[in-house]
Parts: sequence; structure tokens; C-alpha cells
Amino acid sequence: MKPRTLLPLLLLVVVGGVIYQRHGRRVPPPSPEAATAALEEAAAHPERPTAVEPLIEALRAELNIHRKLIVLFADEARLKGSAREAALHLGHQLHHDDRAMVFQLDNALVALTAKPSPERDPVVVALLAWMERDPELLELDRLALRDPLRILQHGLAKDHSAEGLVLKGRIAKDLAEVDRIETLVEAEYRQVFGGPGVTAKGGERGLWNDYVKALKQLQPKTVGEAPPTRAEGGGEIGGREFPVKVLVLSFDDGPHRIYTEEILAILQRYHAPALFFEVGRNLGSVNASGAVKLGPLSILTEDLVKSGYIVGNHSYTHAQLSKETGKPLDIEIGETDQLLKSIPGAHSQLFRFPYGARTPLQLQALQAYHLRSVLWNIDSLDWADPVPSSVADRVLRTVAEEKRGIILFHDIHDRAGKVLPGLLERLRAKGYRFAGLDASGGLVLPEGP
Repeated sequence: MKPRTLLPLLLLVVVGGVIYQRHGRRVPPPSPEAATAALEEAAAHPERPTAVEPLIEALRAELNIHRKLIVLFADEARLKGSAREAALHLGHQLHHDDRAMVFQLDNALVALTAKPSPERDPVVVALLAWMERDPELLELDRLALRDPLRILQHGLAKDHSAEGLVLKGRIAKDLAEVDRIETLVEAEYRQVFGGPGVTAKGGERGLWNDYVKALKQLQPKTVGEAPPTRAEGGGEIGGREFPVKVLVLSFDDGPHRIYTEEILAILQRYHAPALFFEVGRNLGSVNASGAVKLGPLSILTEDLVKSGYIVGNHSYTHAQLSKETGKPLDIEIGETDQLLKSIPGAHSQLFRFPYGARTPLQLQALQAYHLRSVLWNIDSLDWADPVPSSVADRVLRTVAEEKRGIILFHDIHDRAGKVLPGLLERLRAKGYRFAGLDASGGLVLPEGP
């Protein structure tokens, strides 16, 4: 992947979102729903040769959401009160649109890497060619490509054929280019804001500001729905009731075939407890008669439990549960409850509403399953911010304000793993203790000072 300067803005125009130029004609970005439907259609017919078009369209749709999140939170420091709540609500909508598509995309990439070389290689080469050379991509867009590249790399890890080695070498170079860009953005951030071992020198974040400026000109100001009124439920755990300087780490949306293991290794190295709120469809499925079929990622949940970590229910599809009632709501809660009960030691009474969105009706629905809602009061925004230093600083600033609580991370991106070691060391040096919750939601304080 060759370094590339920011493309002229005239190549891209926005009409309700980013419009891409391809082969002399402008093509709107596909909707996440359309991309998901195409991937589901391909998955329903595994006997057919894999087509590259649905995969590229899904990558384009994911990139479009990544860009919108960058713009939405570009001025995050100035967002206060209702303006911040509105931005978070819209960001959660975008994240929601992305999750079902990425679930299908990851599965499609894994299935692709498992195919015989003659069927697999042309598709992988076409995907890499799009990532490396498509003129629609801005240089810093490549930060959004790390996850699919790592999925491909992971799927090819055991292929030692000549063809597999060639593909792995090319993917490694592409990931090295993503690392190079991230290093430039990180260095800019630290130049302006400082950090451990780096004195803030002020100035401007040239590359990042140019990127944000380009995206703002590409995208109209988006207005979302008003944030729903959030219920204050009795018995909920939010973090502000903890003793001063007590923190709980939590990770949402997994398990992930790459990042969950990496985060587990870091937590074990630092002897830090944590909670993992998992999405049921990542674990397996429940058929109409109630029979559970666990999938390959459930092994990761077993590893978490064997290592002493608490796992909670995060719904089956990561749905916006404040909009669900009746049987659909019951399925979202109940099927993940069944899946966790099928994994030895994994079931707990802890439940986290996706986006924290719930009303008294949804809180009441938890009672039938003896589940307890767990929220957070320190949001890392790692789901929206691709710059690790920025994520770490946001957590440190919020911890300094809150002085206690539950930190929200996600184990579906690499950001949490990159910032965890430094955060654990710095916060412990400031006297903070990392606690856990037991299976019923009781605070488990670490031994010692």
C-alpha cells in the first residue's frame, strides 16, 4: 500500500451521505441494510463461487459510517449537556446500523479464507486491490481498514502454501501502512496535547484536521431523532455508587475472534478484573424448539470464565431494546440467556442494554430472567474514536471528573487493547483500584490497599 496524500475534494460530493466516484460515474455509498442483505444472500448459498462485490460494498458502507462518526465527534470537547446527549444518540444510531453488517462481513471474510485457493485467492486479491488503490479512499480512511485486514490475516494464519504466504505478505504490508498512518496521527496528537513522556508543544493537528475538514465538506450536517428519555431503574448499577477511587472495567459486543483474546491476555498480565457483556449471535443460535447450538466463538467465552472473568448478557442482536416490546424483546433477552447457560460457568445475573437505551417496560422484562441492569458512567468512545491516545486521554479526563465508576470499552476493535496497559499503570499510580462485580452484581473489591 503506497502512501497517498489527501485526494482533491472535488472527487467526492455529498448528497445525504458520501458519494463516491468510480469508473467515471458517481456511486452513492450502499446502505448498511442493503450491504447486510447482500452478505446474507451470499451466506445462504455457500455452494456458489464467492463474489467480491458484496464484500466491497459492505466495506464501503462501513467506511461511510466511520467517516460520519469522525465528523460527529470532531468537536467533542465543545459538546455539553443536551448537545452531547444528542451527539451520543446519533452516534449510537450509526453504531447500531454498523453492527449487523459487520457481523455478516466478518463471517463472510472468515468463510472466504476457508475456501480452496483457486476460489479464495482472486477474491482476496480484489479486496486488497480496493483497499490499496481505490481513488475514493483518503489516506486516513485506512484507519478503518485494520479490522477487516486482521480478520483476513487471522483466517489465513495456518495456510503455509505458496499462495497463502503471498497473500499473508501482502496483508502484512497493508497493515504496516495502517500502522504508519496511525503513528503519524498519534504523534500529532501528543505534539498538541502531550502525554506520558511527551511535553505538549501546542500547534495544530495538521493531518487530522485536514481529514476532518475534508469529511465535513463531504457530509451534510445530520440531524437524528431526539434522544429517548432514559428510565432510572431501581437496582441498576451505574458506577457512581462505588467508593471513591474504585473502577470497574467492562467490555461490550464480543466475543471477537481476535481482540477478546488479546484483551484477556492484558488483563491477566495486570491482574485486573473485568466484565464482558456479550452479544448472543456471536455465541450461537437457538432454534424454534429451544435447542441451543453453540458457535466457534463460544470457546472464547469459556476461556474468559475459566480465567475468572464475569460474563453478562448484551442482547441477542445488539438491538435498540427501548423500541422493542413483547416477543421480540423476550427473544433478545431470553436467547442470549439460554446461550450463556449452555456455556459452563458463563451465566450471570448481569445485563447491559445496548446504548443504555431502556424504559421501565424493558427493565421490567429483565425480572422474568432475574437479570440486573448494569450501565456505565465513563465512556471511552472507543467505538467512535480511532486514535488510541485520544481514547486514553478521554478516559483519564472522565475518571478525574467522576472519581469512581464503570468504564465502557469494546472488545471488537483494537483500541482497548492498545490503551489498557498505560491506563492501568497510570490509574493505579494515582491510587485507583480495579474491582469486579460478582455474578449477582455485588462489588468485589481487590485485596490490599
